[in-house]
Amino acid sequence: MATRFGRAIAPRSTANEEANEASPFGAWGPAVAVLALVGLIAVPIAEPVRTAEPAAGLADVPSILAAIEPGERSLEAVERAFETLCLEPVLLAVGLEPDCETGVITIGDERFEEYGSPDLRAVAQEDLLAAMRIYLDRLRSKPDVWDRLEAIEVRGHSDPRALRDAYATNLVGSQQRPLGVLLFLVGPTGLSGEDRIDLERLATVSGASFSRPPESCPEEQRDCYSEWRRVEIRPVLSERLRREDWSRTLEAVRRSTGPRELNPPTG
Repeated sequence: MATRFGRAIAPRSTANEEANEASPFGAWGPAVAVLALVGLIAVPIAEPVRTAEPAAGLADVPSILAAIEPGERSLEAVERAFETLCLEPVLLAVGLEPDCETGVITIGDERFEEYGSPDLRAVAQEDLLAAMRIYLDRLRSKPDVWDRLEAIEVRGHSDPRALRDAYATNLVGSQQRPLGVLLFLVGPTGLSGEDRIDLERLATVSGASFSRPPESCPEEQRDCYSEWRRVEIRPVLSERLRREDWSRTLEAVRRSTGPRELNPPTG
């Protein structure tokens, strides 16, 4: 039977010897396999020793919180200033109270002479003068805002309608209204004294065409277009001061936690 098909079948012991000779470890192959299996089992057991290291950073949490506290206080002071400003009685009376979060005053389309006109109605001029006097005075009284004020942007917005080249056409229109508002405020019948000097120093004019619809009615439909057409008076906080505040906060965090090694020694 062993030679029926012309090939000898090796006895079981001979086959095992050939397998040992073919293995790069020879007769030590089974022992090596056992050691390798033990090593695989040992790796997960040792791993938690290394991953436990970040838990030591929890001790730094109070120091980090103390380091960022000045920055938080500064931000809270700005927020409180805007919250107070939006409740100013005179601004509420004339309907030009600023947004409680951003300090932005919005001059609606109905306050201008006619569709697309850069000229304010007579009543709107009186209301805007009264509002800006209070607005600038209150900003000056709040150093957390005033000292960080880089600009007062007068920004115009339009709706998307046009006979051709809608964006470019409305970009020009959205610049004309804020320019008209600013020229009125600094003109002969506008602000005077400190108010005028500060506004001339800080004011900038811009137009956004129809690219930034109002959150209250963002749909591109006729019922919303009167809200799209507006002029905003926006306090712009200094980017440079914000970066400096952030840099000081980061430095305070570094000092509070101290230097650390990226690869701390183990064992």
